[in-house]
Amino acid sequence: MTVTIEPAASFNDPALPPESELLPWDDQEFRDNPYPWYEKVRAESPVYQVSDGTYLVFRHADIVRWGKDPCMSVADPDMGAWEAFAHTMLFKDPPEHTALRRRTAKWFTPKLIKRWAEHTADVVRETLDAATPGEVIEAHLELAVKPTHVTVCRILGFPEHDVKPVPESMITAMDALVAEPHPDSDAAAAQAFAYLEGRVREMIAEKRRNPGTGLADELIAAQDRGELTELNVLQTLMLLFGSGGHNPGFTGAIGLEFFAQRPDILETYRNQPEERSMIIEELIRLNPAEMSFPRITTADIEISGVQISAGSTIRFMIGSANRDPEVFERPDEFDHTRPLAAKHLSFSIGPHACAGQLLSRVELETMFTTIAERCERIELAGEPVTYHTDRGRNYRSLPIRLH
Repeated sequence: MTVTIEPAASFNDPALPPESELLPWDDQEFRDNPYPWYEKVRAESPVYQVSDGTYLVFRHADIVRWGKDPCMSVADPDMGAWEAFAHTMLFKDPPEHTALRRRTAKWFTPKLIKRWAEHTADVVRETLDAATPGEVIEAHLELAVKPTHVTVCRILGFPEHDVKPVPESMITAMDALVAEPHPDSDAAAAQAFAYLEGRVREMIAEKRRNPGTGLADELIAAQDRGELTELNVLQTLMLLFGSGGHNPGFTGAIGLEFFAQRPDILETYRNQPEERSMIIEELIRLNPAEMSFPRITTADIEISGVQISAGSTIRFMIGSANRDPEVFERPDEFDHTRPLAAKHLSFSIGPHACAGQLLSRVELETMFTTIAERCERIELAGEPVTYHTDRGRNYRSLPIRLH
């Protein structure tokens, strides 16, 4: 039997529309709702090579098969401004990745996460207690970003300010990862990382003057014992400090907007606690904070009949996989009773899957439950302002009233 290896559908294939039509990266309509485009490419060109040589993989089955394969590396030789995280588990392959991840994993066990969630609930309650009846609340900042950012700060043992500039810095940094970045994006990302580095260096210095019992103290002690380098500690703390309220803040806000639009689901969430985790999983499936994850293959491989050479960059399209009709029936509909909702890929897959996903899930349930138990109804008090790219999704503003 002869196996035919097909070339990847690509930007220069005369039989296909140009890349600018298939995947109009800079088009605002595409950025806000890329799913109709993903649907077409997933069906017709499930492995598609874009003009910079990157292979995009759109099918759920292909991402599950290859996204966690040992040949997939995160060691990008051209990191640009993201070199700021080069010494973290984010950009290390095993065994270095495994060793670094173990340093923080014991701080995020199910037992400890229940304790951390109490901080999340406290911050949400403080916001609700301070609000007057009918007052407009900036929900993205006050009810989503702040509770999750403060929770991570308390885990680290860091001060709890910088609630707004830290997530804003991460949004700026993410702009450097889009498919067609602006010429100034990398410089802006470098400036954002410089801000985070400056803040973390200040807090490390304060820790050395006045030690505590947080995760930051433990990492600093490991450095002093020669078990971690200065850059390991600095950049790991930058990563944790920067990401604590970034993606969870988006998911919390998208949930609040959804509950405002679907009061029936809010009522179900309030009155049927056994449904809560499924509602959250379906929200996460339909609204991943990060739309893709990149890898570099260290071996020649074949995905869906397409030969990909070692050293090639592959981008696994989470946003497409989460709406693959081969896995999710009526994929664009919210249905928290679907049996496979938990098979979404919003937290990535494999050894580099999001280390904070359990914390994020518990934070979300804590936020939503605290609000649902205090409020009968959520009302949008203005048009939400979003900031979406092909790489990540976020809010600038979500004004609401709670009743």
